[in-house]
Order: sequence, then structure tokens, then C-alpha cells
Amino acid sequence: MAMRQLLRRARTCSLSTLNAGDGIPYGSLANIATDVAGRPIILISRLAWHTKNLAADARGSVLVGEIPETGDALVGPRVTVLGRFERVEDVNLRRRYLARHQQAAMYADFADFSFWRLEPASIHGVAGFGRIETLAPRAVFPAVSEMEALETSAIEHMNEDHGDSVQLYATRLLGGAPGDWRILAIDPDGADLGAGGKGLRLSFEEPVTSADGLRRTFAELSKKARETGL
Repeated sequence: MAMRQLLRRARTCSLSTLNAGDGIPYGSLANIATDVAGRPIILISRLAWHTKNLAADARGSVLVGEIPETGDALVGPRVTVLGRFERVEDVNLRRRYLARHQQAAMYADFADFSFWRLEPASIHGVAGFGRIETLAPRAVFPAVSEMEALETSAIEHMNEDHGDSVQLYATRLLGGAPGDWRILAIDPDGADLGAGGKGLRLSFEEPVTSADGLRRTFAELSKKARETGL
């Protein structure tokens, strides 16, 4: 699903909340990550306006897009997820967020910071002029219970038993410099790799929703990476 994959690739978003008191929409910039299903996760300080707004009214949205380097910015794809934010305390969501934003580990545990997840009500995507679609959450964020259950063990298995393949993913498939690359997060659409504070996104060609499918996908990527170096 192109909308979900766009969210997976994004590192920042335009966060819209309703201003406490007058209800006027307030836009701000935030870092973004996703849970296994693809729903947006943000890490925000209670000192910020947007956090105070969400505490008063949980309704909000995030907008992510990919702007062309030249020409009309409006021809680039973008997606807006609308819904209600909820504060979450989950070690796996924390790990997934820090996989995308490793520098945030410096302040993620500060007392005034907390993680929030957007529970979608609708998703509005624009792929360019005249290419517009509004979808229900189930069409963009399918049930991924098996992937949620196996993510942690799959990460450990790949890093401990297939570390050589992880290095090849980073260097040969993604163009990263040699380093101690490790898989930090896995979801149906790909995996986040990290080394020395740097991060790379390894995208899958097709969504994966089972342990068998994940094994086959990583094996195929390993084969492709080895052949790339020939």
C-alpha cells in the first residue's frame, strides 16, 4: 500500500492539533515513526503547544510527503492521517521510534517527554494532480498480529545468526558505509537498520505478514545482495 509505505519512509511530519482554548488549528513539525501496522508514532514534550492541545482534545492529524527536488512541489505524493492521538507506554514502540530517530535516545526518557500514537479515523492520499483517494483505516493498516508477535525474536535471530547478511543489506543493497550494522525494527513493509547513529530503511518488494514469508524475504534479499557484489 503506497500510503503506508510513504509513512514508513518519512522521518518528519506536519502535526496538526486543535489549539487549546480557541480551537484554531495549530501546525507544527515533529519527528515520526510507525508501529508494526504502520500507524504514526510521535515523541513530544508536555511543554510544547501541540502536547497541551492533545491533552485537551486528542483529535489531530499528521501529513507526510515527498517533495520533488525541482518543479512543482504539488506533483509529489503525500498522505494525511486523521484521527485521535493516545499516549502510549510500550517498550516495543519506544524501540521502533528510536530505530528511526537514534539521536532521540538522548532525551526520550526525560520526564516531560512521552510517546503518542495516532489511532486513524481516515487516510487521505494524493499521488499527484487528480490522483486523490480517501481510505478507511483497515484498507491502509491491516491486522498484523503475527508480525507483532515475532518482531523481537526475528530481530534477535537476524542480528545473532545472520549478521553477515545484515551487513550486505546495508552496504550492497542500500549503499551504506561498512560498519556494525544491525536490524533495529521489522514490519510488513521492511526493516530499519542502524550503525553508529546512522540509519537505513530496507524496503520489501511485497508486504510480509508471516514468519515463513519473512524468512523467504530475508533469504531472497541475502541472495540478491551477494549477487550484487559479483
